[in-house]
Amino acid sequence: MIYVKIRELAGVSLEKISATLEKICLQCDYHDSPDCRQSACLVGYSRKVLAYAGQKGMLDIPGAHTLIPRGDFKPYYPETVAPVLAETCRQCKECRDNHNPDCVVALVRTSMENTVLSENINYPGSVFMYLAMVKEQHPELAALLAGELKKK
Repeated sequence: MIYVKIRELAGVSLEKISATLEKICLQCDYHDSPDCRQSACLVGYSRKVLAYAGQKGMLDIPGAHTLIPRGDFKPYYPETVAPVLAETCRQCKECRDNHNPDCVVALVRTSMENTVLSENINYPGSVFMYLAMVKEQHPELAALLAGELKKK
């Protein structure tokens, strides 16, 4: 039997991440329409895992990284995604070798990467190293992300 350590939310503000996602939802053509399918949407999925984590008071949702929607082909723009990625970086505890892809912060970051990057980044557990890896794939997004990180 495999045991997974489930961490508590101590020090992570799910509300701040959720607020950045809400801004993307409000700009979506499907927002508050019958065509809005949260379970098939990368932003909707992110909002669901944040709500679940808040409800349960835990940071990790075992196996959740396998449930990230792969068929969301709506247009997303770097300038709308950068604030979300920046907030995930702020909330990240720079766990380095203890990084867990099922951490809600990582789930949101991976989902948002799927909106604008051609490949997911294997998160190195360091915001600085992450920014360098984003720059390799998408220099414009990296510049926007760096600017967002400087704001707060």
